Amino acid sequence: MNIKFIADLIDDKLEQNENYVVFTFYELRIKHNLNEDEISKFLELSKNRFENSKYKVYFTGDKYIYQNQEKIVKENELLVAIKN
Repeated sequence: MNIKFIADLIDDKLEQNENYVVFTFYELRIKHNLNEDEISKFLELSKNRFENSKYKVYFTGDKYIYQNQEKIVKENELLVAIKN
């Protein structure tokens, strides 16, 4: 895993929906075969990029409001980013 991999993965997500981005455990651990350390690094670097791009970032168990509904980041979701 490198910076380009992270940037490409984020860019793909932003093309799908630039206002609401979700990375799941399945997507990172199974589909992209990242180990626990790589997932931690991915989440840290992704958080920095999203926050620098004016997104609010939430992790598993965090509460947030999206489209006037209170939600909680589900157990299988590792990161949710919402554009401000």
